[in-house]
Amino acid sequence: MKPLEVVRGVYGMCELLAPDFLTGRLLGTTPDSKARTVIRILGARHLIQAVLTARAGRTAHRIGGSVDAVHAASMVLLAALDVRYRTPAAANAVLALVFAAGECE
Repeated sequence: MKPLEVVRGVYGMCELLAPDFLTGRLLGTTPDSKARTVIRILGARHLIQAVLTARAGRTAHRIGGSVDAVHAASMVLLAALDVRYRTPAAANAVLALVFAAGECE
């Protein structure tokens, strides 16, 4: 297992099990119930992606990087359209781009 998959897996597990933790620590805010549900779903996606890419070849990493890039684009759109979620969406977009870049190595 590569470091990226370990980081992604731990990040996904934190989002899935404690959705308030990272948002609170990184942004100093507490997500509302709607955001908490979305965070948990994204956490599950990260966890599944970590497991799948750990056992797969180069193509799976490229697909995973593409999923991360699409996620980043959706967060940029959310940040542009909804001022309530601007900061967490922008932070999430940056993180998604970091994961996407990591999948391209």
